Amino acid sequence: MAQFLLVDFLSLNMIRPDFLVVYIFYISLVYGKTTGVLTGFLLGLLSDLSGVGSFFGLSPLSLSVTAYLTGYLNGKYERMLPYLFHGTWISIIGFHFIIISYVRFQSILLSDPIAFWIKCFMSFSYTMMFLLIIQFFYPVKEASHAEIN
Repeated sequence: MAQFLLVDFLSLNMIRPDFLVVYIFYISLVYGKTTGVLTGFLLGLLSDLSGVGSFFGLSPLSLSVTAYLTGYLNGKYERMLPYLFHGTWISIIGFHFIIISYVRFQSILLSDPIAFWIKCFMSFSYTMMFLLIIQFFYPVKEASHAEIN
């Protein structure tokens, strides 16, 4: 819902936060990869059909890949070293933005690779800022080993 309402308001020079990836990240972390992939695909499809997405099919693809990879972290916080666990989920979110940026900014990648990586990093950082704010209310380590009744 926030993605649909706030995306235009929070957009800075074609860089915008991706609230859907944050939501899918938590869904996959709590419920596992199957539920995450289905939710990611459906929300990505809904996002593309509503006109929020810039390329049709890109959101379902990137959200499904993110959900699938994040699903492997479900219940793994106690079995992994904390810095490895946190480095893994940050890398998964970063990979999501590499996929998105590669498709959206292909022409920039070919003409100026440094500008491409700056845009990719800025998109990642903008979303991570919101994800880190959410960490104060619902930390990733608690979501990883949440009990589902």
